[in-house]
Amino acid sequence: MLKVIRVIALVFLFSLPAMAQDVPAWEFYGGYSYMRADLGGVDQGLHGWDFDVAQNLNRWFGGVMNFTGHYAHPGGANVNVHSFAYGPRFTYRKSERLVPFGQVLLGAVRGSVGYLGLSQAKFDFGFAAGGGLDYKVNDRVAIRVIQADYLATPFFKLRQDNVRASAGLVFYLGKK
Repeated sequence: MLKVIRVIALVFLFSLPAMAQDVPAWEFYGGYSYMRADLGGVDQGLHGWDFDVAQNLNRWFGGVMNFTGHYAHPGGANVNVHSFAYGPRFTYRKSERLVPFGQVLLGAVRGSVGYLGLSQAKFDFGFAAGGGLDYKVNDRVAIRVIQADYLATPFFKLRQDNVRASAGLVFYLGKK
């Protein structure tokens, strides 16, 4: 009986690396992003970009660094919002092609408003929570079908509730 237990343990031990080979070590994402921003009670649509780098620690957990930039020109003014945040990402990898994930990000948000060459910028704390869905094309590339986040910012001691959505390409590097 002891031999059987040892053989089962060895088979299980040697199969662990094979089970994890379908998980990329790193994910690089870039794409178009749209944000519906709360600018002091006035909603404004901003267009921009979204970029993130994720490191997968195992099949379901990793860390992600996210960078975004959104821009608009309401009434001749230049409005832009940039965010820089980091946090955990939780991924569900049961399907061969569809990979949903959820994330919580904490970091900084820089907002700027300019008009006729004069501008005012402010850095503040930012919190984002959301998730998305990737469609794996192959072992190296996926299409991020949607990523949607709620972004809370406290500019000028007022709470702004923003929503952003993005889509683009994901590139995988390495294996776990």
